[in-house]
Amino acid sequence: MNTGRFHLRSFLLGVGIGIIITSIISLIYLSGRDPFEGLTEEQIIARAEKFGMVRKQQSY
Repeated sequence: MNTGRFHLRSFLLGVGIGIIITSIISLIYLSGRDPFEGLTEEQIIARAEKFGMVRKQQSY
């Protein structure tokens, strides 16, 4: 048996399975979280202005 040989196909299969398992675990873990939980509207607006997002003035 030649155990010292590098098998590219097996390596790529292992990496692919690892990516799939990691993404499934991430989806399960993050599925119930709200990214804006605990933020007030003023805090969200302040962060948006910090990143250069401009809020248009509404005319009635």
